[in-house]
Amino acid sequence: MPPPALPTIRHPSGLQKPPLPAIRKPTMDDGVARMLETGNLSADVDLEEFFNKEGVFKAVKAPVHPVKERQLPRVMTKTSSYARYNGVLLDIEDIRKIPPKLNLQDLREWENGVDDDDDASDVTSSLYGTVLKNAGEIMTHLQAPQRNDTRTYVELLDEYSMHEFIIRKGMTLRNTPEFASFKRRYNSCWGNIEHIVVKLENFLKMYNVELAFVDGRKVAELAAFQVDDILKREDLLQCFANHEEVEEMTANVSQLYAAADSGRKLAVEKIQATWRMYQQRIAYRHLLDGKKAATTVQRAWTLYRLHCTTRKTIKALRETRLLRWKHTMEEFIRKWPKIRDGPRRIIHVPSLSYPRFHAKHVPFYLLLQMGQIIRVSDLKDPNVEIILIVPMRPEPEILEYYYSMLASAGVPDVKSRLTLLVPEEAKRLPGVLSLTRLMLLSSRLMKCLASASKGRDTYIVPGVVGAEELSLATELNVPMLSADPNIAQAFGTKSGGRRLMDLAAVPAPPGAHGLNDRNDLLSALALLMVNYREVSRWLVKLDTESGSRGHAYFDVNRIHVMAGVDESKKTYENVLAELKQHAGKRARLLNPLSYSDWEAYLNMFDVVGGCVEAVPNRIKTSLTANLFVEPSGVVAVNSVVEPMLAPAFTVIGCQYPFSKVVPYAAVRDAALALAKAAYHKGIMGYMSVDFVVTDVSENSLPRLYAVDVDLCLTNNAAAHSFACLVAGCEWNAEEGTCLFRGTANSLSYAYSGLIYSPLLASVRHKSFFTLCHRKGLTFDSQLQSGIVYHLLSIITCGCVGVLSLGTQRNVVARKMKEFQSLLNLELPKQGEHTGESNIMYFYSATHQLVRSVQVSEMK
Repeated sequence: MPPPALPTIRHPSGLQKPPLPAIRKPTMDDGVARMLETGNLSADVDLEEFFNKEGVFKAVKAPVHPVKERQLPRVMTKTSSYARYNGVLLDIEDIRKIPPKLNLQDLREWENGVDDDDDASDVTSSLYGTVLKNAGEIMTHLQAPQRNDTRTYVELLDEYSMHEFIIRKGMTLRNTPEFASFKRRYNSCWGNIEHIVVKLENFLKMYNVELAFVDGRKVAELAAFQVDDILKREDLLQCFANHEEVEEMTANVSQLYAAADSGRKLAVEKIQATWRMYQQRIAYRHLLDGKKAATTVQRAWTLYRLHCTTRKTIKALRETRLLRWKHTMEEFIRKWPKIRDGPRRIIHVPSLSYPRFHAKHVPFYLLLQMGQIIRVSDLKDPNVEIILIVPMRPEPEILEYYYSMLASAGVPDVKSRLTLLVPEEAKRLPGVLSLTRLMLLSSRLMKCLASASKGRDTYIVPGVVGAEELSLATELNVPMLSADPNIAQAFGTKSGGRRLMDLAAVPAPPGAHGLNDRNDLLSALALLMVNYREVSRWLVKLDTESGSRGHAYFDVNRIHVMAGVDESKKTYENVLAELKQHAGKRARLLNPLSYSDWEAYLNMFDVVGGCVEAVPNRIKTSLTANLFVEPSGVVAVNSVVEPMLAPAFTVIGCQYPFSKVVPYAAVRDAALALAKAAYHKGIMGYMSVDFVVTDVSENSLPRLYAVDVDLCLTNNAAAHSFACLVAGCEWNAEEGTCLFRGTANSLSYAYSGLIYSPLLASVRHKSFFTLCHRKGLTFDSQLQSGIVYHLLSIITCGCVGVLSLGTQRNVVARKMKEFQSLLNLELPKQGEHTGESNIMYFYSATHQLVRSVQVSEMK
């Protein structure tokens, strides 16, 4: 049975009220925000359609109302806390009309009297029953009615009293009429006032003030702000009617502790608090110091662990790369016969990897590493592509000069087979860094070389081999046509060269090698001077120096013990004692710019070590054999030249043909023996052996001594290959001749080496080379003779070289002399003897060349 129908509810007006509309659930059209607010959006709903429509939130134009219709806030006219309602103004005066002291009967009579008052009834009904539209109507309807009865004493007291009450000994006298009136007057906000009164009591009690008069009105004003938590001493003092007396009594802090019991207690608490504060501050400082120290220790330990981890990682990476590179080297040696005859790419790195403390004394160090740009002679083999690393890119004019020289020599596709690469960081890094170090610090160049070494047989031909070359080869994983860097550093020194001579049983001047410090040096010198009295000069060499920068010599006739007549005093002990005392006065340094005095030289000797060897008394000539040791063990003599010597045992250049003081076969056999001994020690690639030819007397046969070994491709060796390529000659290693193709004419040339001077930058290169062209100082490709310039950059860089070619030595020497005279005219005289110049060495070598030609013609 269905439930009975509910009775129809009728509107008070008698009309039926329309039914309420059904509550509609929000849909997708209402937006995501609305559905989230109503909880109608489940967690697994797909929101893609919201993002494909207009947007997640719906934007509606805000309604704009006229300014006249703006609802202004209603103004409050009373500061009472009961009047703090928005839009409603409570008239507190009507509430205060109720008498404070009435019994129940009197209260009812008073209410009846108020109800009879028509005006008051109208005001009350308008206050509670009517919604007013503006503040003006409120003020009109809230006007208090006129009283007809007489006010009581209490009302008058509350209205006109000063409301000053007394606080005696920290306690408020609450039974006084003034305090009672004050409480009745401000009963509506008495909570805040009571709080301030308590604070005043505590304040006076703290300073032991016996009597104080409080201004109730100021207390009420202060309580109206409700700032009891941030009251200051000055705010409390303003509440006292006798604030001057109270301020005087509370100005001194010692007044806090003047009371007998409470003051002593406060003093004790203050002392204890101060002491605890001091202890905590000291403890906090110690805690901070300990924390700082612990942080420092922890950071240092963390940094140390990271360093150790990084070192281990780098070491493991290097070992992995080294092992991989050794496998690559083994494969390279095994496949060398095939690589030598097939297409290959050669990366020439003419780096002078000297120790940093030596490199900083080498003038024009960066340009000297560019001096072997003449290594391009390998392009005579059409299967060879060359990547030449240079510290700076030559100007297009310089490149066109070399391109034209190679093209005239019959080298095909020069521009496509020759690539010059420059480390991108060369300009930013210091000039004392080797070219290999610049390469390692240039990531873009390393990536380029790694890419170029793929897809074709590639190997590196280094300059002076050091530890940096090993890092370069292992990082690129490219084989290196040279000795292992560790072996090269062992046998590439002056002492290592003498060890190779001993292994090969090649004659060498008397001497001692492997000296570690100054004591070993002086002892070896004293022993050699006593045992080899026929030697007049002893040469001291630093192991790691190059050229003559690390040379010093002792003349035996300057040693007083050895120069004396008494033979009994010429003992080891006497010579050693004199050397220890006067070695600085007896020694002669060949390069004072590198080492200012003997003590500086000895300090470097203690670091790197060195050797001592005799200087033969009668040197007839010097020779240099340039060899190539293949990875398969085949040794070939590429050339034998005569170095052009300058003063101070300095080699400035070379000339060919060499003086036939000794048979070529003797030089070749000695050089091959030394190269084979080097190969047995794991050395391969290019090397040069320096010899001196001397004779004991005029009737004796000349003797050949090996004096030095260079385990790299030297400038003189590269110059000989370049001269043969440009002149179209072929070297005969069996006979030691270099003949022009198709003729019986022998090649003759003189190479000046690199001439460097700061004053070369002042030469106007265009006018200078124009003048050289007018003087005929150029190369004739038809006659295959003339002057070939060894250019590194425009002559303003400070370095230039000259290669004089021809078939006759006198013509070659004359051309060299003409160039020297022309250069002498361009340079100022005051710059010839600068420390960073070898112009005088070039002048001396040219003069000796011309003189030797004249002597040979006279014979």
